[in-house]
Amino acid sequence: MIRELREADRQTILDLAYERERENLFLIGNLESPAAFEENRYVGCFDDERLYSVVAWFGKHMSVVATGRTGDVAGLTDVLLAAHCRIDAIPMFRPLGDSMVDHLRSRGMPPTRGAWESLVLELSATSFFSLPSPAEMAEEDDRDALAMLYRILHRRDVVPPVTAAERTRMNLASTMVIRQDGKIASTAAITARSRHYAQLGAVVTHPEYRRRGYAFQCVSALCARVFAEGKESVILFTSEANEAAQALYCKLGFRETGKYLLAEYA
Repeated sequence: MIRELREADRQTILDLAYERERENLFLIGNLESPAAFEENRYVGCFDDERLYSVVAWFGKHMSVVATGRTGDVAGLTDVLLAAHCRIDAIPMFRPLGDSMVDHLRSRGMPPTRGAWESLVLELSATSFFSLPSPAEMAEEDDRDALAMLYRILHRRDVVPPVTAAERTRMNLASTMVIRQDGKIASTAAITARSRHYAQLGAVVTHPEYRRRGYAFQCVSALCARVFAEGKESVILFTSEANEAAQALYCKLGFRETGKYLLAEYA
């Protein structure tokens, strides 16, 4: 049986997501938000009243993720498509991500901006090599500057002004920046949290300030903060071809633990 999930199903979805905690950080983080069922939609597949699979659509990001059985992905995704949920991105661990992308392609919806495989890198608290860093937490007035940096990260050649949607997507309480010459030179952010893990992303340096170690320092400062909170591991995603980034992360103690897929549709 497939049906849309409601507020009363929150804990049931969380219990399923925590069975694969490392892979479901974004899903868990959104479910633990008070606004989870105001902004997002969740569809689940049940057998004998037990929840086995979930596909979640996040309205703020227009993105979709799945957890559970690969064979359930197509039917669950079709429910969201029938509800006219716009899909701009699929950021998922493989092979579930491949299953969803293949199904959308069969429906005449290929990833128009492309699909990229990334390495999953993981850092445990016990293997972290902390380094001094001048990075500091982002401030409210940084939203526009950060939005412009994120456009570089996502290869979007968009002219100002920054949109309200771009501003509201940011969690400044989880974003580190390094400032140079009165502007943000580099940034990194924690994009999701669970009981034991944190997911690090949005690592980007302004082209004028690259190759000075600023991204490395932002990541180091964020990891130190996360481990001080009691998390056990930090994960991030980086291109297999980006050997410079891999070398940077390895210096902090990160190690490869899997594969990740990002497909972009808008």
